[in-house]
Amino acid sequence: MIKKILIEDDLETLLGWFGYDYDKALKKRIKSTVLISLVLSVFIFAMGNYNLIIPAIILAILFYKTQYWQLKRTKKSTDELKRRMFPSFIKKLLILMRTNNIYTSLLKMKDYTDEPIKGYLLELIEEVNNDKGSDPYVKFANKMGFIEAYQVMIMLYSFAEHSKNKKHLISLEKMISQLYENEIDETIESKKRLLWLYPNYIILTMLAFVFSLAIYMFISIFSEMGLS
Repeated sequence: MIKKILIEDDLETLLGWFGYDYDKALKKRIKSTVLISLVLSVFIFAMGNYNLIIPAIILAILFYKTQYWQLKRTKKSTDELKRRMFPSFIKKLLILMRTNNIYTSLLKMKDYTDEPIKGYLLELIEEVNNDKGSDPYVKFANKMGFIEAYQVMIMLYSFAEHSKNKKHLISLEKMISQLYENEIDETIESKKRLLWLYPNYIILTMLAFVFSLAIYMFISIFSEMGLS
């Protein structure tokens, strides 16, 4: 269990995903943890309560790990946001593609796209200027982080190569409609789970309150018995 908590196999990948240099980020993380440890040490020695040494060590370790956990939470929430935004992004792009070529449509999408996809879109446009192959589309799909994005972007590239073939556009519209419906279904299911969990959280909170009150009452009773 302790080994599982301490190991961070995906840290370098996470930092790279956010654009951070691994060595610099690690040094900064260690320095901040050492600083916190020094502050806690001064506090303990000033109070003269050496029983706080172990809790202070645990607190320093938690501070060190919290930075990693925060990265993972941010990555997860960003992935979820991209998955929700992607169908809408492609639907708007397909509307523009009815009267424009793929490159012009991508340029016009800059005004209709929010972060984080907007940053990826700007990179895609820049890369398409230098590379007419499929690599820019594949890189964009990789940044989305799910297989459907890869399928859609490959079809977009195929449409760019064979823009007169409307079958690709029709296939794309069907795929995005299905993806959009799946996302709606997933959102509904998520809300259902939250509605189910909400009453349970209330019950657990009430049980914790009752349990705490019972402990307090027992302590008070035994204290009075001891005094008598």
